[in-house]
Amino acid sequence: MKTGLLKEVFLMAVDSLRQNKLRSALTILGIVIGVLTIVAMVAVIEGINASFSQELEAMGSNILFVSKQEPGIHFGHDSEEIRKRKDLTVEDAEAIARQCPSVSIVTAQAHFFRFLPPVRVKFRANEVENPTITGVNHKYLQIYEGYAIENGRFFTAAEDLNKREVCVIGSELVDALFPNIQAIDRTLIVENRKMLVVGTLTRRGEFLGHSQDNLLIMPMKTFQKFYPGFENLTIIAKIASTRDLDKAREEIINVLRIRRRVKVSEDNNFAVFSQETISGLFSQLTGAAFLVMIIISSIGLLVGGIGVMNIMLVSVKERTREIGLRKAIGARRGEIKRQFLYEAMILTLSGGIIGIILGVAVSFIIKAASGLPVSINILSVVAAIAMSTSVGLFFGIFPASQAAKLDAVEALHYE
Repeated sequence: MKTGLLKEVFLMAVDSLRQNKLRSALTILGIVIGVLTIVAMVAVIEGINASFSQELEAMGSNILFVSKQEPGIHFGHDSEEIRKRKDLTVEDAEAIARQCPSVSIVTAQAHFFRFLPPVRVKFRANEVENPTITGVNHKYLQIYEGYAIENGRFFTAAEDLNKREVCVIGSELVDALFPNIQAIDRTLIVENRKMLVVGTLTRRGEFLGHSQDNLLIMPMKTFQKFYPGFENLTIIAKIASTRDLDKAREEIINVLRIRRRVKVSEDNNFAVFSQETISGLFSQLTGAAFLVMIIISSIGLLVGGIGVMNIMLVSVKERTREIGLRKAIGARRGEIKRQFLYEAMILTLSGGIIGIILGVAVSFIIKAASGLPVSINILSVVAAIAMSTSVGLFFGIFPASQAAKLDAVEALHYE
């Protein structure tokens, strides 16, 4: 087909759609919804994945975690065996540090959070509700590389051993409690207990909408003094070399099986896992969300495609005499077919472009409303355009074929 004729057929298709603006807009609504869903969901999932990868990197490399149960989302449906497991203790962490030669640094870590009544941290008239209260040992920053001291220092081994009431606070607490003065060597009130600020942390920002700077870190033994009923700890072990990860895992398992009196015939009543395990679990969760997104968008595209086919069949009926006239003056079946195919593809492509624009807008609205990170992936945009155009091609074939098959004489006499 010559270029001039191809252009003429294309312009005729565009003109036909322009004459039926409202009908065309309603027809592409399903396409818009499907493409909007793809672009917005991919942007959010990509943003979350990138943020999570950065968070894992911030933890440092060659890390093993030990907890009472395997990582995962349990929704409160833990088995009876898991509920009866003994909590990990500070003494377990100390035993790992002493008895596992492949492990270079170990800390036990505990978080305290209470929604009602809220935990309050005060300095004079200033107050912060519900910061994350964390207990660790003095080597914590040597393991967790995401935080660093901005002013002052971290607490010492002696302060941990002697249960000193000292703390290191995040930048959000610094801004709220000490807007105009230096925070170092000031005394906070943490639930009616006095704590001396010895250091402040560099700003980290948010992760999945949760502030990482609304944080108060105290020595683990001080934490246990303040919250004696809280014993469910996580142990974090840094391994000297990646080559020793498997060896270190075996050493930790052997030490804890002996300490927790696990019989040879019994499974571990604890879990040892790496950053890769956490990453894999997170990938499963985002993969499930991606699958739901594909199903929703596919329904939207299917509905849109059926709408396009329906409206194109109506268009063929309405323009039967026009088709007959074009055939009478020499238009070939292929030209008629291409004209209607172009109309269908332009229709769905327009829906795709509108869906992309709205999808980008919606993703940034989600970011502003929830704090979730977003990342616009150019591949998702290209895929959305390709899918919308393909829907027009697929669902436009039947109406275009019907138009091309019309007999010129019968079409000219159609009323």
